[in-house]
Amino acid sequence: MLIDTENRDTTLMSIQNECNRCGTCCENGGPALHSQDLTLMEKGLLAFEDLITIRKGELVDDPVTKSIEPSKIEFLKIRGTKGSWACIFYQKQNGCTIYAHRPFACGVLKCWETKNILELAGKDLISRLDIVKGNSPLRQRLIEHEALFPLPDLRGIVRTISRSSKKTIKKIERMCNKDIAHRIESVDIFQLSVALELFYFGRPIFEMLTPLGFDIRETASGIKLKFK
Repeated sequence: MLIDTENRDTTLMSIQNECNRCGTCCENGGPALHSQDLTLMEKGLLAFEDLITIRKGELVDDPVTKSIEPSKIEFLKIRGTKGSWACIFYQKQNGCTIYAHRPFACGVLKCWETKNILELAGKDLISRLDIVKGNSPLRQRLIEHEALFPLPDLRGIVRTISRSSKKTIKKIERMCNKDIAHRIESVDIFQLSVALELFYFGRPIFEMLTPLGFDIRETASGIKLKFK
């Protein structure tokens, strides 16, 4: 049997064993933050404005089950850019702009061998209360918001709601508008940017309803919902 040494050597050379910084993983979304990333916050290498809160119950892509599931816990991740989840620190021309100080999960991730990153998924994640100090007035404000507006069972809504569920839709609509009012008040009191609002309070509830089949309409009296 003859061995094609030329093709064999080419194949061996093509086996990936290090990050080539192609940016594919960055464009798929910024990483979740783990306890090892607290030092990045303490050193000022990451700011609150760079993060977004994923609230308990928010539907997320579970890399282990490869399905969309409600998050069992709250966690923080690097926010997206230009209306997508693509990491704000990735630039097509320059690659990762914080590569030397990238989050822990980015260092663990090997796109050619996902075992380590899958073992890390969902473990030792940090939340808002891990980094918003106890003397911050916004700490109490976000605790208040979480108590007043816990996320509804989003997946359950999809399973049970129908076009005739007017009472249920109105209840969700009222919650969405109260959530918005609380946010507007917080923004005014604490002079928050949009980025800081998304860190302190996560995404508005109504934004999470659009992928579930709801039409969202803004009116003078507030948000109006309609199930498609």
